[in-house]
Amino acid sequence: MRKTGRTFLAATVVVLALTATGCASKGGDGSASSSTGGTGGGNSASDAQAAALDPAALLKLVGEKTSAAKSAKVEVTTEMGTSKTAMKGAISWESGLQGEVSGNVGGAMAESLTEAGGDGSITARYLSDAMYINMGDGMAAQLGGAHWIKYGYADLAKLMGAAGDSLKNQLQNADPVSSVRALIASGKVEKTGTENVAGVKSTKYEGDLAAVDLAQAGGKGLTSEQTEALQKQFTDSGITTEHIEVWISTDNLLVKKVESFDSKVGKVVSTALYTDYGSSVTTSAPSASDTVDFAELMQAAQGVS
Repeated sequence: MRKTGRTFLAATVVVLALTATGCASKGGDGSASSSTGGTGGGNSASDAQAAALDPAALLKLVGEKTSAAKSAKVEVTTEMGTSKTAMKGAISWESGLQGEVSGNVGGAMAESLTEAGGDGSITARYLSDAMYINMGDGMAAQLGGAHWIKYGYADLAKLMGAAGDSLKNQLQNADPVSSVRALIASGKVEKTGTENVAGVKSTKYEGDLAAVDLAQAGGKGLTSEQTEALQKQFTDSGITTEHIEVWISTDNLLVKKVESFDSKVGKVVSTALYTDYGSSVTTSAPSASDTVDFAELMQAAQGVS
């Protein structure tokens, strides 16, 4: 650990940012469920009501219905600069982000992880007070045999400053429809066609949200708290404009979203596909004997030259 301390910490911080960005609010292809709570054919009466709404009003309805579903299966790819993750799993957003996703890291991040002992594989487990990351047996060898790194949300803000505070807020207030709210806030959302997303008939909406638009977002279907959260996200990430695309099923659930923007860490493109709404999600912390604390690793790395 001492030989790779700084590289290791740099790598794990970026992995943390990638996984948080992909699953918490920036978010793939797969099959959608037509069962109760899934993305199916919809109800004819609700379809007719939704068709009569303008795009912003419809998206507000979509946001409410998707949030109320509380959980789903998800496939996420996130590109951040020259790094990339591809993850899949099941998550719940009823009480902040909870659940588990796994996949692989590629690009520059994979090179850093290889130097630190990893093999590119990653599993992220989310609980109400902490996030846990497992990067394989090779990385565990650098951690005294422990496979999981615990990132306590309270510690993130203390140890990583504004970046840690931003991650903490994203994870504890996670909701897959933040992109839907952002489109409403833009006041410029457009319907741009219909298409099948993995066999699900969907309508596509898109638009650009500029940071300057957020000051006028009130009165467009967002609460003051939601507007403030978007403003903070833009400020913390150095975002000036974000392009957002969402695909909505005939039963008014979010099927897919693509978000792209320039940030302090470079160009970010995030894609997420949501299926099987209402899936059961049960998550528990890894065993203490197989876990090390990120705060302790940070303290140990301070002495590494």
